[in-house]
Amino acid sequence: MDTEELLQRYATGERDFHTADLSGAHLHQVDLSGVALKKAILFEADLSEANLVGADLNGVILRRANLRGANLSGVHLVGTELSEALLLSADLSGAMLWRAVLQNANLTEANLSRARLHEANLRGAILSRANLSGANLSDASLSQTDLMEANLSRANLSSARLPMANLRGANLERSELIKANLVGADLSWANLEGANLTGSNLSGANLTEANLTGANLSWANLSDAKLALAILRGAYLERSELIKANLVEADLSWANLDGANLSGANLSRAILAQVTLGSVVLRGAVLVDTKLSQVNLDQVDLNWVTMPHLPR
Repeated sequence: MDTEELLQRYATGERDFHTADLSGAHLHQVDLSGVALKKAILFEADLSEANLVGADLNGVILRRANLRGANLSGVHLVGTELSEALLLSADLSGAMLWRAVLQNANLTEANLSRARLHEANLRGAILSRANLSGANLSDASLSQTDLMEANLSRANLSSARLPMANLRGANLERSELIKANLVGADLSWANLEGANLTGSNLSGANLTEANLTGANLSWANLSDAKLALAILRGAYLERSELIKANLVEADLSWANLDGANLSGANLSRAILAQVTLGSVVLRGAVLVDTKLSQVNLDQVDLNWVTMPHLPR
């Protein structure tokens, strides 16, 4: 089927074109709202600025397709192949993308608010400055994905895989990151205020100057993490692993570090005002010029701790 035939039949009221082969079709700015293209082939098709509201695109092959600026709001794209597709500034708000493949796709500044992307493959995709607020990305694969300055506020990223992802300057306020894999991820200058990172793996992650005010990091792995100048005011860090973490000049005021392992951590010039340190492990930690106002150290083992100005 060619483009002309599709548009002629659509104009007469026909909507079902499932399994049609429209590879390379030129459909720039066309109105195909309500079309059914289930399992159709649109490899390298041009659907830029097209209106696809209400369309059924489940299982469609859209690999390397151009969907720049397309309206896909609320569209069903279950299991759809969108690898290397161009979706810059596309509207995918509320779209159903369960198990969709978006590997290496370009979604710069796309609107994916409230989109359902659970178990989707977004490895290597570009989502810089994209709107993913309220989106469901649970169990999604996002390794090496570019999410710089993306809006992920209140998004669900539970059990998502984000190793080596770029989340620099991203907004993750009140997001769910329970048991997420963030090994080696760049979260510098990110906003994680009130985020739930319980049991997440952040080993080797860069959280320099990140805002973690009130974040839940209980049982999280932060070994070798970079947290210099990070704001951890009122954060929950019970039983967290902070072995060899860099917390230089970090603000941990009112944080709960009960049972945390800070062996070999660098807390030089950090602020630990009114923190809870019950059962904390500080073996080999560096606390040079650390501010420890209103902190009870009576039950803390300070052997092997570098702390030249111990307040008593």
